[in-house]
Amino acid sequence: MKKFFTFIIFIIFSTSSFSGSHHSHGHKKNKEIDHDYKIGKIKIEKPYTFFTPNGAKVSAGYMKIENYSNKQDVLQSVSNVSFADRVEIHEMTMENQVMKMRPLKKGVVIKADSELYLKPSGYHIMFIGLKEQISKGKEYKATLNFKNAGSVDIFFKAVGRNYHPDKNHHKHH
Repeated sequence: MKKFFTFIIFIIFSTSSFSGSHHSHGHKKNKEIDHDYKIGKIKIEKPYTFFTPNGAKVSAGYMKIENYSNKQDVLQSVSNVSFADRVEIHEMTMENQVMKMRPLKKGVVIKADSELYLKPSGYHIMFIGLKEQISKGKEYKATLNFKNAGSVDIFFKAVGRNYHPDKNHHKHH
């Protein structure tokens, strides 16, 4: 059963763009694709999720997290997500040529003076038991809870599969 679930998740994350035709319930539309948020010495850049086909049960959230502190911090959890039954922080790894996904119960560490990318096939936020279709162009609210920096509300922008947040941007550090 676990292998089947992993296979289904892999299929969802590797399929091409879907066309969404339904509207999100009460989420505001935003014209810009890139958002940045800051709490303490933590900066969150461009949180996004891929829009889903009608009936999808899972989705994932991605972003870049920068820690400008001289101490590590931990993204411990994600809360206040009204569009899914459950939210988990996950890691995908390749083991013996098999992609495996596992929840990180204690969260994910952001080392001092560094950046961490939550991206497809790596660390990500898993939205489980979607209550609605994730519609392209809409925003979906969540609260990121850090061990040291505290909590910050962000919005995930629903984008197509061809979206690359760092396209034409240079990596710093």
